[in-house]
Amino acid sequence: MDGFDVVDPRYRPLYERAIAVLGADRRVVSAGVSGSIARGTADAWSDLDMEVVAASDDYESFLTDWPSWLAAITPTVFARTPIAPFIINTCTSDGLVFDLAVYSGRPFAAPSQDRYRVGLLSSQPFSTLADALEYAVAEQLRGLAGPFITLVQREEHMRHLTGVPHILGLLTTVFVAENGGAPPGKLWNQSFSVEQRTAVAELPPLHATRDGVVNFGLELARLLVSRARPLYPRYGLVWPADFAAVAASRLDDCLAIDVHHWLY
Repeated sequence: MDGFDVVDPRYRPLYERAIAVLGADRRVVSAGVSGSIARGTADAWSDLDMEVVAASDDYESFLTDWPSWLAAITPTVFARTPIAPFIINTCTSDGLVFDLAVYSGRPFAAPSQDRYRVGLLSSQPFSTLADALEYAVAEQLRGLAGPFITLVQREEHMRHLTGVPHILGLLTTVFVAENGGAPPGKLWNQSFSVEQRTAVAELPPLHATRDGVVNFGLELARLLVSRARPLYPRYGLVWPADFAAVAASRLDDCLAIDVHHWLY
């Protein structure tokens, strides 16, 4: 069974049409399937990714001409100009998601998958779980001592919601450290246990109100801290008790919330 056997059956003829069009273009060195279909990890909800290599001398003209050769492959209702600068995201007129990566001269060498990205604000990935875990905890404490209080006091509750992906990224880093595993891939259910996913599902609902952001934010922080602290000896780290004490004092002083019993 190949990757196309499990996805929407309309993807196979779309791929075959793409190969025919691209193969007839003298500027194209190679074209093939990539992503989950190529890796054999696709499921019924996977889309079609392709990797196209254009000759170095023809690369710019081929990219500039992308609307023409894409239209020859399939009608679309959405097609975004290349980004990064070589990704084309499309949605076909019959609702198929079709993305193409276009490279110059040779296929792109994917970066190593053994580095850990933590939240959305870290400037670079971490090479070890110890460093990733330490950053996740410090960033959670910094958030509690600073932005969390500031946004609550300003009643910027809608803006508070925009930080949720970041703090969830901190929590999932702790989960990865618990498991001692590789960075999560595209399918998170394979990286996190049922118990870990249930713990997140049991967090209180998040609403753009003072009570909503306070209840959600503190419960997520409590979950992160309670699970991270026992991991510190395993990774040769020292728990930042002074930092935690300051964060707890600020929450008490500014919001009249006592978290001393779990924060440090």
